[in-house]
Amino acid sequence: MYHLSCTLAQIGFWTNARVQLGFPTLTTSSSLSNLASALRLRFEHSGQCDDLDRAISLYRDLLELLPATRPDRSSDLNNLAAALNIRFNQLGLREDLDEAISFHRDALELRPVPHPDRSDSLVNLANALDAQFEQTGRRENLDEAISLSRAALELLPEPHYRRPLTLNKLATVLDGRFGQSGRPEDLAESISLCREALKLFSPTDPVQPRCLNNLAGALRKQFVLLGQHEDVDEAISLHRDALKLFPATHPLRPFSLDNLGSTLSTRYDLSGQRQDLDEAISLHRDALELEPSPGPDRYRCLNNLAVALSTLFSQSGQCENLDAAIDAYYESLSLLANRHPSICLISANLGRALMRAYSSTDEPGYLEKAMAAFRAAVTCEAASASQRFNAAKSWVQYADSGHVESALEAYRAAIELLPRLAMLGLDLQSRHQALTAGSDGLARDAAAYAIRLGRCGEAVELLEEGRAVFWSQALQLHTPMTNLHKVAPQLEAELRRISLALEEGSLRDMSTNLSDAPQKVMSMEQEASHFSRLNNEWMVTLEKVRQLDGFQDFLHTSRLSTLQRAAANGPVVILNASKSGCDGLIMTSSHVEHIPLPGLGFEFVKILVGLIQTATARNSLQSGDFLVKISPLLQQMSFVSDATRSLRQSVEDRHCKRVSDTPMDPEDIFRFVLGALWIFVVEPVIDSLNFEQSENPPNLKWCPTGPFAFLPVHAAGFYYGEMTERVSDYIVSSYVPTIGTLLRVLTPTSTLSATNPFRMMAVIQPQTLSYANQELENIAARVPNKCLVKLGIPGTPGTVNEVLSHLSVVSIAHFACHGEQNKQKPLESSLILEDGRLNVSRIMQQSIPNASLAFLCACETAMGHEDLPDEAMHLGATLLFAGFRGAVATMWSIADADGPKIADSFYEHLFKEYEMDNIGPDTTQAARALHHAVAKLRSENVSFARWVPFIHLGR
Repeated sequence: MYHLSCTLAQIGFWTNARVQLGFPTLTTSSSLSNLASALRLRFEHSGQCDDLDRAISLYRDLLELLPATRPDRSSDLNNLAAALNIRFNQLGLREDLDEAISFHRDALELRPVPHPDRSDSLVNLANALDAQFEQTGRRENLDEAISLSRAALELLPEPHYRRPLTLNKLATVLDGRFGQSGRPEDLAESISLCREALKLFSPTDPVQPRCLNNLAGALRKQFVLLGQHEDVDEAISLHRDALKLFPATHPLRPFSLDNLGSTLSTRYDLSGQRQDLDEAISLHRDALELEPSPGPDRYRCLNNLAVALSTLFSQSGQCENLDAAIDAYYESLSLLANRHPSICLISANLGRALMRAYSSTDEPGYLEKAMAAFRAAVTCEAASASQRFNAAKSWVQYADSGHVESALEAYRAAIELLPRLAMLGLDLQSRHQALTAGSDGLARDAAAYAIRLGRCGEAVELLEEGRAVFWSQALQLHTPMTNLHKVAPQLEAELRRISLALEEGSLRDMSTNLSDAPQKVMSMEQEASHFSRLNNEWMVTLEKVRQLDGFQDFLHTSRLSTLQRAAANGPVVILNASKSGCDGLIMTSSHVEHIPLPGLGFEFVKILVGLIQTATARNSLQSGDFLVKISPLLQQMSFVSDATRSLRQSVEDRHCKRVSDTPMDPEDIFRFVLGALWIFVVEPVIDSLNFEQSENPPNLKWCPTGPFAFLPVHAAGFYYGEMTERVSDYIVSSYVPTIGTLLRVLTPTSTLSATNPFRMMAVIQPQTLSYANQELENIAARVPNKCLVKLGIPGTPGTVNEVLSHLSVVSIAHFACHGEQNKQKPLESSLILEDGRLNVSRIMQQSIPNASLAFLCACETAMGHEDLPDEAMHLGATLLFAGFRGAVATMWSIADADGPKIADSFYEHLFKEYEMDNIGPDTTQAARALHHAVAKLRSENVSFARWVPFIHLGR
């Protein structure tokens, strides 16, 4: 009361002084400033908005009254900005916040280094930008707030009294960025900074309880991320400590109550202790009693109460709890301005609650409202891509399981968000990590749903758009823009400038840790912000291009009419493995045909993959275990066809009478898997296409999805006794990771000339491969010497730099060396050369305008990533996306002696009609050349493991 009475006396005194002194004098300006500050202080005690409005008006008068060159102008600007910020917190008017940010920027400009108040301005502007991010979801606001907070921290070395406050601010905005990007490094740093700040705060500092809240919130998120029970227990303890420091009248008490309630709900999800949930609901209700309506945080309290009530309904089944939750969600949404980022989260929560109500009542109105809520969540542009994607996945889940009409719309919405999750502005590793966040299988499930609706063409589009997202984006940056240059040269030049910058930036290393110097972290964050803005520029410019006549589908390679051009020289067969079933799609240049694969379920495809992996790794598998694995499929084999019955009989004759612990022969595992693939996958395709056995079979390209990507479909056949059927008698097989790889517009070989002649590079590593020299001799015997560059021989080292220097000019590149697949970091998968590793990321940096064919006579160069089978993260696919038309690669390790044999037969066929000119051989015959080379190796009665792994990719 003493402070308030003093303030009232001061207001009276300064009001009288203003009247007596008139305008304009320095004394008057001092009176204006003092009166405005006193009114602001009285508002903070009484909550009378008239006082705050008068204070803002007086601060404006003050700025107009005094010259712009006045030394203290920065303080006046800062005071006005602070008052506007307070009014924004009360009323939520965005124009107040926008104006506050503008005044804070002006004040900062007037406080250059070494101004003693510069750190204050940096933190004030960071606070305002953080608030603007909360309202708009614009990532650039958050990035700038982080940069400003770091800059302020650099000006406040310990033991500066403002250092703990600034540490807390930086922790807050880093926590916010974690919510956007999901980077664990941000969360870890936020926790570390909060702990450091709490050590520096005095026990009576008013900011200390806020820091306790922030640390508790970050620990709760870390618990959700890592599942460590001690994190959520500590978070609850910290929230309770913070609550004790907020008296009943403190404006942040409802915020603290709400946070404690949410954390108790989180622990309930872990422990199932009902008292946690009951206390959480009570705390949320207490928070709402204290939070004014419409207060700035009321919508958040309502949402959290609704979450807890919905959880209580799931536990108790009492409908009144769910009804109350739904009402709270709707009220929460009614308090939000249009395009508020929280609309996404709350609408998604509402959709889930409405689906629970629908499941309980079967009332169609709930279902209709739920789908509308999910649609509102996904279309909330202000929310982060990850939040929208999570909402889209929920929409997909409920719509698909309920066979709702909007299911396909939901699938499309989720798939369209994938490029935003892995945006081009991120570094390569971050893009790869973003795609592991629950995206695998999405496109395959979408295609399966479209197939069930009879929309096979749409299924093809969904698969193409939702698979190999990483590579599709890379292809966008490399797409020739000749037609665009003719119509809009400025837009073409702008796109090219941005694409080159984005490609260069994607190769940067963004890995960080808590021990990094602040200067390094700030530099990297500024760089990340720069590339994020570039990504936005790319999207805006792309949209401008698509508004031009004839360019509506520019860089939209997933249109069916475009994709069908890939089947001009032969059909493309897509093998879709969805959890709801497996299907084949035959795409020709004129239509798409569905081939049901009813006998082959998703789980059995995975079993076949496991069997192949066992056979190729020569791991131990007992006969009894083998029979247990395949018994579900054996039961289906009795009624399909003669071949089916024969395969079942052969398996039973070979294994059912054996002792169960007899080790399996890898050859028998191969026979079964290849037989099953023939019966359940290949034979239906061949029958549909009316293909017959031929000595000169037609070409066919397989586009496997999901676990199909790890199966040797090209070797499928019946290899028991005299009844022999194999796919190679009917077709010449190639694989494509995506249909788009067949549509690359590359420099045609006909442009090779006397000044740009055909060149082939052969790289060997005789130090690690005993047959490498023999392989090179075989190649030299088939390839004209004037065309051949030999690396890895005495006098011509096969080093990384030497290989890269030739890679940019050769048409054919042959590698006889070891390969290494890095499953944790696929971009570090490599060919192992004389002086080190030639990584995928290095290959991607190369310009290879003449690239036509790559032959990777190395181990595991077509073995993908089990967690991301649809992203084709292997060396063979990398070379296709880097610019080669086709590649020969291996699905697993190969025998050293087989490389020279395959190479000899392959190049004999490829160069048999080669004329001594500058054009080079017809590399579109590479698949057929490999077909003959593998047939010759197979005729030597070698094991399956030796001839099966060789495959052709691309054209």
